Amino acid sequence: MVEAVEDFAEVVDKVQTPRDQTAAEDATGTAPRRRRPSPNLLLQETVPMTVLAQDPSVVGPQGPVRALIPVPAERLQRGPRGHRFHVVDVDAGTGRPSPPVVLHDDDPWVYRDRWSKQRHPDATTLSQDREFRAQNVYAVAAHTLSVVEQYLGRPVPWHSGAPQLFLIPQARVEANAFYSRQHNGVLFGWLPALAGRPALYTSLSYDVVAHEVTHAILDGLRPRFAEPGLPDQLAFHEALADLVALLSVFTLEGVAADLLGADHGRVRLDADGIAATDPDATLLTHRADALMRSPLARLAEQVGARGRPAGADPARPPALRWSVLLQAGTAWKKDPQFAEPHRRSEVLVAAFMQTLVTMWAARLQELRTDPDGTLDAGRVAEEGVKSAQHLLGMLLRALDYLPPVDLEFADVIDAVLTADRRLAPNDDHGYRDAIRQSFNRFGIRPPHHHIVDADGTAAPTHELAADGPVEKPALAAYPPDPDAGSFGVRYEHLNLAVLRTSPEAVFQFLWNNAAPLSVDVRFPTRVERVLTSTRVGPDGLVVTEILADYTQSLRTTVGDLPPDLVPAGMPADDVVEMQGGGVLVFDQFGRFRLHQRQPLLEAGRQKRRLEHLFANGIRAKDGTWGAADGDGNPRLFARLHQAARDAEE
Repeated sequence: MVEAVEDFAEVVDKVQTPRDQTAAEDATGTAPRRRRPSPNLLLQETVPMTVLAQDPSVVGPQGPVRALIPVPAERLQRGPRGHRFHVVDVDAGTGRPSPPVVLHDDDPWVYRDRWSKQRHPDATTLSQDREFRAQNVYAVAAHTLSVVEQYLGRPVPWHSGAPQLFLIPQARVEANAFYSRQHNGVLFGWLPALAGRPALYTSLSYDVVAHEVTHAILDGLRPRFAEPGLPDQLAFHEALADLVALLSVFTLEGVAADLLGADHGRVRLDADGIAATDPDATLLTHRADALMRSPLARLAEQVGARGRPAGADPARPPALRWSVLLQAGTAWKKDPQFAEPHRRSEVLVAAFMQTLVTMWAARLQELRTDPDGTLDAGRVAEEGVKSAQHLLGMLLRALDYLPPVDLEFADVIDAVLTADRRLAPNDDHGYRDAIRQSFNRFGIRPPHHHIVDADGTAAPTHELAADGPVEKPALAAYPPDPDAGSFGVRYEHLNLAVLRTSPEAVFQFLWNNAAPLSVDVRFPTRVERVLTSTRVGPDGLVVTEILADYTQSLRTTVGDLPPDLVPAGMPADDVVEMQGGGVLVFDQFGRFRLHQRQPLLEAGRQKRRLEHLFANGIRAKDGTWGAADGDGNPRLFARLHQAARDAEE
């Protein structure tokens, strides 16, 4: 059904303009009446919009659980449409657009929420309301982007370079959704009511919307993660999308308490209800287990229910993924099932979510437990919100410290620990130790050592090198550059003011400091972006940094590579393309502070990459192993989702 929206520019052109719709309303007399004043978007930073906190299948006493989600305030055009998102409601099959949804009366700066609990008490009818679906998808998408930008300290570009991302609530007739480079948008599927099952709209799932918009966000930040690489790279795309969906829901006021199943303000988290007599270790285990099994740890319940296989355990709540229950260990590294990106992503999601429930349960130790074994639901939720927001911040702030190519899970924990040290040197609650231990249980340890800190404060080698995998030596076939120099970091002839924005100035720094940075600039080297970020840590510490990504490449034939690097059976005449790169971090004054390295000539990583590409037949149209075709695969994420469904079947 993608073909129904193939000529997307034409579809957008068919959408009624504001003048057309206003004229139609005047002619029919159906223009909305004036009501009491609503939030003025000129006078506030965010506006609360009503959304479904999870999806229509997650219900409370009043039906599907609703939430007020903070959306950045701006002029609201019909669609709805803001400066970063444009909702276009296209009928799947015919390609005809529906009239744009209006979220205001006459003034685009005055928002009116028609689906609040006061104006629309019956939540059971929301899923059938096309206009509510438009608000839901717009609000969740805008909130997700806002959360990411808040932690990154700067705006996020879309891969297309366009200012707006399209959101299409009914693009496909199927229980699926995906981000599409080709359409510069997210295409949401739906299914009509069948065999006693209600209609399903993926645009009504908080998890699905946040997940797919996160794919678009990461594609704008790290476009090379969609290129041929190591298996962890695409798995990270899926893991980040899941984690943003799971952790960001805690930012919605009151949702955590609602989804914990509170009864008259109390909640039970202990398996046997005798908390007062349990040893602390057992109590923590019981509470962590109870938190793992709450809706807060499950992803996309309604979509998961539609794809539930026959014979599934009826006692197990349906969910598209429930990664937190994945048993820790290293067996996944050799299990063929974990070669599929969605399945592999669950390792990273489990490591984070198990850290969350462990930290959350530990924070509940000081709470008073009633004789019946219950706790104050508000306080339990409050501690969960604190833990989730802290972990979400750790994850998102690490995005800028990830290598631009050939990402592995070890690089993720490396970047998370380093980024958090820069903003929260003390770590009073022990989050870094907890998340490092969680990753360690899955056999994931920081490398030895890709991130190098100029002053030794954020990534000290003595802390992380002890149990980390040792880097294999560089390819012996390429001797060191005899002209690299041997001085320390040099700033001579460098305009530090220009360094803030100029790729050429950053390349000049790379060129003059090839030796201390361990970058061989004899190979094609390109500075891909330079940007400035200002971040605020949990303790109020403000850090302003200049971030510059660079990439390197080496194109050669298999026969010219060292024999121990080449997979058995790979023809000697085949062409291969190897990649490397890194991130340079400068302080606000232009002084070098941090270098995330993914060396082009690192033998161990290049061997793993070639083995993965050859085993899976991943090559460009011209036959080159490891090269991307132009702008990459425009339907990559659609095909990833199809592959995941095929694997489940």
